[in-house]
Amino acid sequence: MTDAALPIVELPDGTRLHSPSVADIANRLGWVKQPKLREYDVCVYGAGPAGLSAAVYAASEGLSVVVLEREAIGGQAGYSSLIENYLGFPGGISGRELAERARQQAVAFGAELLLMRDGLQAQFTGNRIRTTLNDGTTLVARSNICATGVEWRRLGLAREDEFIGRGLFYGAGTSEAPTCEDLEVFVVGGGNSAGQAVMNLSAYAKHVTMLVRGPSLSATLSAYLERRVTQQPNVTIRTCSRVTALDGTDSLTSIRIDDARTGTVDSVETERVWRS
Repeated sequence: MTDAALPIVELPDGTRLHSPSVADIANRLGWVKQPKLREYDVCVYGAGPAGLSAAVYAASEGLSVVVLEREAIGGQAGYSSLIENYLGFPGGISGRELAERARQQAVAFGAELLLMRDGLQAQFTGNRIRTTLNDGTTLVARSNICATGVEWRRLGLAREDEFIGRGLFYGAGTSEAPTCEDLEVFVVGGGNSAGQAVMNLSAYAKHVTMLVRGPSLSATLSAYLERRVTQQPNVTIRTCSRVTALDGTDSLTSIRIDDARTGTVDSVETERVWRS
């Protein structure tokens, strides 16, 4: 079997999908549905914590609400291994669990969720917003809320697409972390998502190096998370540093790091890099 046929996804009825897209899987699971109403009071774009919060508040007041999400419920927060600064969870909560609780709450109040949807064009007519979606559907709403969040910033390097999933990953590494036992891994980024990725990966990896473009963590990382990262014994923080090249044959085997302080470029062996 060639790599082109991977991954293989087995559905509850035993059907196997070879190298499916997220949309293919969602369709087969019955998650892709048509809007139930011809017009909504509120249309929310984005099903991350902000979008789901808006849906809960609006639907709880008796408004008809639809939430559009082009990928997965939870947005970027859904990939976080542990969120500790979210109101109401003093012991922290995983992004996936937070997103699922918010989804259930929104649905309980009557909000409708439409997955695998993008808004392509909007038109303001008759005090209504008419939006054409990526599947050709037209959605009409009295008001729209954009809670689309952000996307991972790409490294912008040669061979980047080639190594995605083959040593280069985006997100917090929640599912891949257990595969990093006894490995030297690198996390690129200095924000909270990067700090959460570092803490998650350090529980499995031999050593984690955090590569930060700026001169310090304090400008981009929450204070509580900065303390944890700096106190973790198997974590090293390299400031003023960035990845300039990815190397390997079939998978990632090394990276090159530019140190702005010294002006040097180091080639470092590693099988795992996270952009977070």
